[in-house]
Amino acid sequence: MVLLIGTGFTPLPNEDKIINELRHSIPEKGLYLFPGKNFKQSNPEEQSDWTEKFRTGPAGFIVYRPAGGNPLSPNKLFTQLVSTFLSALIATFIVSLIIAPYWKRVFVITLLGAISCISVSMIYWNWYEFPTSFFLAQCIDQVVGCFLAGLLIARMATKAV
Repeated sequence: MVLLIGTGFTPLPNEDKIINELRHSIPEKGLYLFPGKNFKQSNPEEQSDWTEKFRTGPAGFIVYRPAGGNPLSPNKLFTQLVSTFLSALIATFIVSLIIAPYWKRVFVITLLGAISCISVSMIYWNWYEFPTSFFLAQCIDQVVGCFLAGLLIARMATKAV
């Protein structure tokens, strides 16, 4: 992850002007889609208007928080730790059910990284058009991370079996 940090992100042009406009236009944090659409209620005419606006652009979404915050807050770091721990726990459980040589168990855990990439990151790349470089960096991070974790987990699972 350290080698790929920031991959796919581009600085916002005219950032000060845009941030000032966001401060005055969006009062609450949230995930905002533009052009906007009410997915729960829309008639055929509204759907057609939205589709045309989307086609002609611009289109995108903003993950927005009006108040700043600490990019490496203890809560975020703790949530990441719990997420990583639970992922490793699930991988360990899966491998403990497999009777196979060491390298096959490592491969199974590596495939779990590929599944996460395909089932989550590929969706963001496809539907929300995340940059390809961001998508590839996420896949490399997941697959390599699971491979490295698999080296240890497969060794530990051997002792448990």
